[in-house]
Amino acid sequence: MIVRTTPEDFLRSVDDAKAVKRQERFLERATESRLLDPWERYRALTDQYDRLTDVAEQGDRKTRFALLILGGINAVNLLIVTQGDLSGGPNLSNPTVVAYVACYVLLSLCFFVYAIGVLRPRSPGAEAANGTTGRLLLCLDDEALREPAAAYAARWQQAQIGEMNAEVATMVHTLSRNNVRKLHALQRVYLGLYVLVGLTAMALVVLGLTGLGT
Repeated sequence: MIVRTTPEDFLRSVDDAKAVKRQERFLERATESRLLDPWERYRALTDQYDRLTDVAEQGDRKTRFALLILGGINAVNLLIVTQGDLSGGPNLSNPTVVAYVACYVLLSLCFFVYAIGVLRPRSPGAEAANGTTGRLLLCLDDEALREPAAAYAARWQQAQIGEMNAEVATMVHTLSRNNVRKLHALQRVYLGLYVLVGLTAMALVVLGLTGLGT
C-alpha cells in the first residue's frame, strides 16, 4: 500500500523532527551533571578571568586609599613630634620620644613595603608560561614577543579550542594566586593602619596629659 505524502506533510514532519532534536538538546543542556562543551568552557574561563581582573583592580584601589590614610596618620605624628616644644610636651631629646619615633618609622616602612607588594605589577603571562605544559602559548604576551609576528600569526591559524582552554585556565589559576597574595598583603596594610592609629592615639593622650600637668 502506497501512502501518498504531500509537500505540506513532508515539511511538517521535518519541522517535527527538528523540534524533537531541539527538545533533546534543551534537556541535555539542562542536566546538572553534564560536562561543559569546549565553547562553554572557554566563555566560563574568560568570564572568570575578567572577574579576577576586577578583583585585582579593587585591591589596588583599596591599597591606594590605605596609603592616603597612612599619609594622614604620618602627618599627625609629624605635628606631634615637631610641636612638642611649643605645646610643652616631650621633645626630641627625650629618650621616650626617640624610641616612639623609631618604632613608628620602622612600622610605617614595614607597612609601606606591604603596600608596594600589593601594587607591584605582576605578569600573569610570565608565571603561567612556567606552568604551561603545552606549546601553544597564544594568550601570553611575554611568549608572543619572543618570536616574529609571522610565526605568532601562523600558530594562531593552527590553534585548537582545547589548547586555548588549557592556556586560559592556566592564566586564571595564576591570576587567582596573585590575587590571594594581594589580599594577604592588603590585610597586613590595614592591620598596620590599626596599629599606627593606636600608637597615634597613645601619643595624643600622653601629649594631652603632659600639657595638663604643666
